[in-house]
Amino acid sequence: MDNTRLREQEILRLKEELSIRYNYLMGAILLLFTLIYLFIVKEKLFGYYCLVGAIALLSHVYLLNTFFPTLSLEKRVRGYLIIAPIYTYFIILYFWKCSIFQFCWLVPVPLGAYVFLGKKEGSSFSVYTLFIAVVAIFTGDIAPLHTRINSYENVFRYNDLLSFGFNIVIVYLLIYYKDKIREQELLSIIEKKKRITLPITLDEKEISGAKSLFEKIENEIITNKHFTNPEFNISMLSTILKISNNYISKSIRIQGYSNFNTYVNSHRIGYVKELIAKSDLEKVTLMYIYTEAGFINQSTFNKTFKQFVGMTPSEYIQKESSKT
Repeated sequence: MDNTRLREQEILRLKEELSIRYNYLMGAILLLFTLIYLFIVKEKLFGYYCLVGAIALLSHVYLLNTFFPTLSLEKRVRGYLIIAPIYTYFIILYFWKCSIFQFCWLVPVPLGAYVFLGKKEGSSFSVYTLFIAVVAIFTGDIAPLHTRINSYENVFRYNDLLSFGFNIVIVYLLIYYKDKIREQELLSIIEKKKRITLPITLDEKEISGAKSLFEKIENEIITNKHFTNPEFNISMLSTILKISNNYISKSIRIQGYSNFNTYVNSHRIGYVKELIAKSDLEKVTLMYIYTEAGFINQSTFNKTFKQFVGMTPSEYIQKESSKT
């Protein structure tokens, strides 16, 4: 694999790592606010609102991997960045009578769009975030969510302090990873313009170790046909091989796969083609074939099949039938 491909994989790895750490950080922040408002301030409305947000953040990756395994990281991030300001809007209304500092929770949105999606989408989300802020300003006095806010004035001063501190941490996290991503992008640009090869993040020893691990992964996946299990995931493989998820992910990316799900789906599609070739399609249904290969439903199967093969399953079957 050439440097360009490796750099692309490294950038994707950095973005996925950032996404995971951001989710855990925001989930932890919302859980902390949940505890404060349920058990100290005893404001159940806001406490449960934070709890719902924390659960959504900490579980949505698993849910997306289960129900939308082929959904790209960019689409996931874009969806989150659309929902996050709306979620923040109600927080702004809740604190409207004593503080406008909750507007700071909107700041990471355009920055996150810039890091994950690029400058153009960063600008678009800046406009979107400003729109939410303007709506909050005009509706704050009309429909504040809380009427007893003044009785907790001192508590909410501490809340502002916490919000300020957490936003600094979030912004630092985004900038830190943007610098690392930008470094890979700049090196790639220099290589293309100067037609030279610069050192890459992974040295030859790491690449060799990753290839050796990939052979173990391939042997385990193929020998035991784990890909036929719809519930099989990277955590299960990590437990079987007694190797961390990060090492497995890195090994798979070096081989050119964007993530673990893509790798597993490549085996599933290969198995589907194998079953089609040796099955009597007048007696065996397509549903039987794709469920045997580990797909849960036909829509996911059709989308994945076209992604790998370049045509729909029916087109592929018709093409193969014409050969005989």
